[in-house]
Amino acid sequence: MTPAFSLSQAEQLERDAKLEDAALIYAGILTRNPKNTRAQKALEGLRKRLQSQRDPSPVHQANLEATLADGRHFEAAESCGALLQTFRESHFLWDFLGRCHLSAGHLDNAATCLNKACGLNPRAAGTYAAMGRVQAARGAFDNAMALFEKALTLNPGCLPALRGKAETLSLQGRSRTAAAALRKAVALAPGDAALHLALAGLLGQLGAAAEAKEHYTRAAGLDPDLAEAHYQLGLLLKAEGRFADALPCFDRVLQISPADDRARTQRLHVLAELSDWRWVREYSGCRRQLGLRGSGCDPSALMLLEDNPDLLRARAQAFASDLFPAAGPQAAAAAAAAPDRPARLRIGYFFSAASSTAVLSQHAAMLAAHDRSRFEIRAYVTGPGLAESTAADIRRTGSVLRQLDGTASDQEIAAVKADHLDIAVDLSGYAQGNRMHPFSARLAPLHIAWPGYPGTMGTAVFDYLISDAATCPPGSERYHNEHLLRLPHGLSAMLPAASEPTGAPSRADCGLPADAFIFCCFAAASQITPREFGIWMRLLHRAPGSVLWLLDHGEHSVSNLRRAAAADAIDPDRLIFAPPAARAGHLARLPLADLFLDTFTVNACAAARDALSAGVPVLTLPGRQFAARTGASLLQAAGLPGLIAADTEDYEAKAVELATDAEAAARLRSLLLERQQQAPVFSPSRFARQAEEAYDAAYGRYLQGAEPDHLAPGPAGPQHS
Repeated sequence: MTPAFSLSQAEQLERDAKLEDAALIYAGILTRNPKNTRAQKALEGLRKRLQSQRDPSPVHQANLEATLADGRHFEAAESCGALLQTFRESHFLWDFLGRCHLSAGHLDNAATCLNKACGLNPRAAGTYAAMGRVQAARGAFDNAMALFEKALTLNPGCLPALRGKAETLSLQGRSRTAAAALRKAVALAPGDAALHLALAGLLGQLGAAAEAKEHYTRAAGLDPDLAEAHYQLGLLLKAEGRFADALPCFDRVLQISPADDRARTQRLHVLAELSDWRWVREYSGCRRQLGLRGSGCDPSALMLLEDNPDLLRARAQAFASDLFPAAGPQAAAAAAAAPDRPARLRIGYFFSAASSTAVLSQHAAMLAAHDRSRFEIRAYVTGPGLAESTAADIRRTGSVLRQLDGTASDQEIAAVKADHLDIAVDLSGYAQGNRMHPFSARLAPLHIAWPGYPGTMGTAVFDYLISDAATCPPGSERYHNEHLLRLPHGLSAMLPAASEPTGAPSRADCGLPADAFIFCCFAAASQITPREFGIWMRLLHRAPGSVLWLLDHGEHSVSNLRRAAAADAIDPDRLIFAPPAARAGHLARLPLADLFLDTFTVNACAAARDALSAGVPVLTLPGRQFAARTGASLLQAAGLPGLIAADTEDYEAKAVELATDAEAAARLRSLLLERQQQAPVFSPSRFARQAEEAYDAAYGRYLQGAEPDHLAPGPAGPQHS
């Protein structure tokens, strides 16, 4: 572009009263040719006309704000700098440039610009709010709060100050006060989708799921392209078991951002929960990259789709890198100066409120059976929503209970560290959306993961993973970031259910045929895939009159499974669906079944444990990942290795034999009742002793100043593997 053309363009802009644009063109000409007298004179005259203006026009201000809001902070800063050549005393431009630097993470430059803006207009509330954000980014929370309060004194309705105050309060673990600030902001700007989104996130942390859902819905309605609102709304609906309602939320996210792996993972999981096996083909088209690009994806959902432990470990590592960005392993050098083992080793068990029912079902008996003369037991429940009855159950185990809000604030971490734990044990892992933020800090000399989430946590934050030879046979070490702490007799213990429970229903009460062989599986719908379901349909073909008893997971799942049965030429009425029931009622009806059929990619685990407790034999087929081998672990510990199939043909053959040979089925049932009196898995006290031996072995190694290693503690002492 020639200087003459540029001059002509600038002059036309002057005639159109677009003075700032004209000034920018004149300045550009002089940058290239400082001796252009025509441009010099024009710019001088224009600046005299602009002297009465301290700030650029509202149109220019709006354009700059739009550029910054679009995330183009470098472009916005460059345009702002050019305008400052003309409007050197513009409060708006210095404030705006400071906010550009803040968005880019250039905190020192941001502070310089904002201080200049404050000098030009010391009563501008927004500038103090931006200065507060700079201080918060530096971790100077007290200074940040003082600046936000200054802004609100000048203007009680300053939205940036209310938003910054809420964010800082949240970082300090003061979520309720933060939510109050955001509620005020939302009341002032009810049409601001971002404010509804931020408030919903805080309400979710506080356990106010219904109110959070309302604000996510408002945010999505105000801004249909706000993907995070749709995603979080989908998660809340999914947590309520409303899978069919959650599916459109994740679909909308994928319409907005087709490469969003988080939403893709949740969509696949929801389809599996609906027994909609379209997920199998969809997954095959994205399995190589899913969870390995962009943000990490929920490992508890991913493990349902895949039995490749190498791939699952890589995905868990990607997820953990976001969750535990700065955490590292135990430092053995620091351990060298540790004193002898204390008389009572202090163990802290951590689990989320959301998974507390499942955790207590698996571990309450062990917690109660710990040797209090040698171990002090503390229970830490993270996140909101712990029922008082559940808290009472925890206290009945003899454990000291501490409830944490789950934000991993400095105060929360300090409170845990003040308890001086010797070992911190995570019982939830990633199950049910749990994130276990406290473990991002070193809470105790040793961190141990216990597989409430049956797989590696994918991070060096945890020194050991509780396992056994069945879930983690020799050679599986490479699938885990943690060192394996293999117990000799399984991963949990249970008490046998009452042989004749009070009020036990009859088969007729449960809609079951009186004389038929009853196959059952009470796993989650997402754990039932076409692979095992096809085998189950063949079993019904080969065992005339038999039926398959499943949990009723809602009309969509029931309809899809009945349709799949019909496609295999099985009368859909041979699938009988049990309604949801309280655990006591479920245990009472379980003995009506003859054989529990385990699922493959992820074993039924808790459901299989309940079956064995109720005296119902379980047939399993081990896979490769940890979650696909928990059934084998249970059966080994129960002294029933004959129910561990070698392959799918063996699984089918064993099931057919039991269904068609009444004497064999009766002998097996009697054997299980016998094992309930003898096997370690049915003795919580024996199980507690083996857990304590494992803790002593790991802690003894720590006292020696040695790095963690794969260990297999037993009566003869710890074995290195």
